[in-house]
Amino acid sequence: MRRGFTLVELLVVVAILAVLAAILFPVFSQAKAAAKSAQCLSQLRQVGTSLQLYIADHDDTFPVAFFWSQSGGQPCIQTSFQSMQPYQKSALILVCPTDQRVLDYVAGTQVMRFPAPCPSSPDVRRMSYQPNLRLIDVGDPNFLVNPYTGQTGRPVRRGSEVEFPADTAAFADSTIALQGGTAGYTTYDLPVQPRHGELAHVVWADGHAKPVRTRPELDEDGSQLGGLQLDLQPIASWLVSGDGPYAGQRQLVGIPYRAPDGAWALR
Repeated sequence: MRRGFTLVELLVVVAILAVLAAILFPVFSQAKAAAKSAQCLSQLRQVGTSLQLYIADHDDTFPVAFFWSQSGGQPCIQTSFQSMQPYQKSALILVCPTDQRVLDYVAGTQVMRFPAPCPSSPDVRRMSYQPNLRLIDVGDPNFLVNPYTGQTGRPVRRGSEVEFPADTAAFADSTIALQGGTAGYTTYDLPVQPRHGELAHVVWADGHAKPVRTRPELDEDGSQLGGLQLDLQPIASWLVSGDGPYAGQRQLVGIPYRAPDGAWALR
């Protein structure tokens, strides 16, 4: 005659399963997060490849970050993302899978009362990454930056101007800030946004992709500073850690060079 499980035996099995679940679920969660992080870094690497192809086809010049253009007789905003789309197969590579607040650029242009982004194939509407605004600069003239004369004093950059390409950020996990907030952002600040723990992924001017570590930017009371991004979603403020050229900065903006004393400096 078959004997069924006793209540004690069933409770032991349930307890063992609960222990195994407690051990394995965090492992699976960490593996999933690591896979998403690797995908994000791979996507940034693809952005870097498209940037290198663009530079090769445009006489060693970087694309313009954004400027006033026209499409079908209507004004629109052309960004570096649209300019690089011919070298990319999908606009989805601009969306990090771990980004919980992907920037809706179309909504952001409406907030700023700017024209919509220029059409591209595929269309660029949402993005998790932003350029180094001193490398992929605004160009001169640019009537979106200076609606009166267009003069900016910031012409497009050439590859030959970058002395340390492996240390110069090109695109990074970041967003576009609106003016204000506890961080005191100015419009079109591009604060870094770590989306992999405290790591923010970056593709550098030589095409390699590697993260930088960050730390929260705190006020005197220990509260993290922040504000709003262009589409009115809340963001927190972070500072780049380490001893690289962007250490202590809240955005990966600037072209590194060595000061006379050998220290890193940005221009």
